[in-house]
This record gives sequence, structure tokens and C-alpha cells, in this order.
Amino acid sequence: MKVDRLSAGWLPSRIRQIQSPGKWALDLPEFNCAFRARGGFDQDSVALVAIERACGSTICGIPLEDDLILAIPAGTSVTATVRPGLNYAVAIVPTATWMEVQSIAAGMVLEQINNHPAAVRLATGEAQRIRRQIKSMADHLGTVAGDSALLEQPPGAFLDYLGAAADAFAGADSRETGTAGSASRHFRQASAAEDFIRTHIREDIPIVRLCKEIGVSRRQLEYAFRTAFAATPLEFIRALRLNEARRLLTAARANGLSVTTVAMDVGVNHLGRFAASYRLFFGESPKQTLQRAGRT
Repeated sequence: MKVDRLSAGWLPSRIRQIQSPGKWALDLPEFNCAFRARGGFDQDSVALVAIERACGSTICGIPLEDDLILAIPAGTSVTATVRPGLNYAVAIVPTATWMEVQSIAAGMVLEQINNHPAAVRLATGEAQRIRRQIKSMADHLGTVAGDSALLEQPPGAFLDYLGAAADAFAGADSRETGTAGSASRHFRQASAAEDFIRTHIREDIPIVRLCKEIGVSRRQLEYAFRTAFAATPLEFIRALRLNEARRLLTAARANGLSVTTVAMDVGVNHLGRFAASYRLFFGESPKQTLQRAGRT
């Protein structure tokens, strides 16, 4: 998973993880900075994500909402734009277990959620009940894990959560699953622009060039970026340059590079603004990153 920070984090982000290695897992994250993540998902596992606070975030091109459940099937190429305040619980389970739960809880295997990411919104009361169940289960499992290894098979409360998710998808109106055409188009445009920016990060990238490459107007591009990334194209380009600089700085000593050389390599032409923006994003100066990398 490749992660690029898009904003400074004024509070620490936290991820609580409970795992039975290679079998099942429960993660409860709370994020307090904006970032963009891209990566592949396990070929043999499924993720069921219960959203508590969405804060305008997206996963796999699906705009998240409070009380949403998102199903991510095995082998999915996952992209996510996270905004500060996103809070959710994700259950990761072998595909075979998820299929069995669907057959029992919904009376069928739901093809629409086993081939592509899909989402369904729960009634507020039902969503609150599920979240209480998940948190109570996490507290219990955390105590058990502290004493001994977790069982290979998920506990009953874990399976109950999967059953509730399967039942919600089975009963969902098709209008509630997936994304609207216009939103989908905006995410495709933003994703295409992101790919171009990453490929040409060391070059000057005027917005007019980006518009020409993607085939959209400046206004359309601005709207697509704000919808997908909560940032303007220029803000997004600056953030990716900073993240690429950080990656290079962590290996700069071994490669004989200086802070100035790294900055120039990612297309930075004003070292003072670069250093100030870098410190805001990462809580340390470029020089401190370079020095810390040399000690590891």
C-alpha cells in the first residue's frame, strides 16, 4: 500500500488491530490527517467496512457516508482518499467464510458484491447497534489476545456482524449500491490526472497541460479534484512532491544525495517554501529526515 499525505495532522491518527494471522482480522482506525492510498487487496480475503464518520472520504471511488457498509472483494485494486475525522471498523475474512455467511444469512451468494466494491446504507439505529457490537467485540478480543493466541475461526459475534452485512446487501435497493454516473466520471478524471502527475512528478506540470492530457476544462478538473481529493490540482501536486521527496530523503545518505538535490529531483524550485511546507506536513525539517535516515 502506497500512502501520500495530503495535509498536516494536528492530532495523532490511531489504528487498533486484532488479528488471527492469515485467518481473520478486525481493524478500527481513526484518521486525523488527509491522505491518498493506493494498493492491492489480498487475493483470498474480503473486507467489510462499517463507516461511523465519513467526513467526505472515498474508497474505491465510492463516496462514503455515515452508517454505510462497504464490501471490498478479494483481489481488488484499492484506492482511498481519506479526510480528517474518518472513523470506521473493517472486518477482514477469508472469501470462503464470507460466501458461507451469505448463503446462510441471505439465502444466496450475492454476485453484485463479490465481483466489484459495493456499498449499502443502513438505518441509523441498525448502524449504531452494529457499531456497539463491533466495539464490544474488539474490547473482548483485545483482552483474549493479551492472554493467548486468537482462534483460527472467527468468534460468534464476528460472524453475526458479517451476517448483518450480508442481510443488508441482500435487502438493499439497487439504487443505493455503487455510485452515481456523474460522481463516477469525476473520480475517473481525477484518477487519470493522478496517474499522469505521478509519472511526470519531476517535471513542471502547469494546470493547462494537465487539462489537455485528461481532456477536460480547468473548471471540470478543479471540480473532479475537489470531489475526489478535497484539494485543488495545485495543492495535490505539491503534496505528491513532498511525499516523493520524503521517500527519496529516507534513502538519500545511501545514494549520496543532499536535501537540495532531492528537492530539485521532485521539481521544487523554491527551497524555502519547500522546507516550510515539508515541516508542516511531516513535523520535521527535510534535513532532520535525512539525518534520521542516516542513523538507521
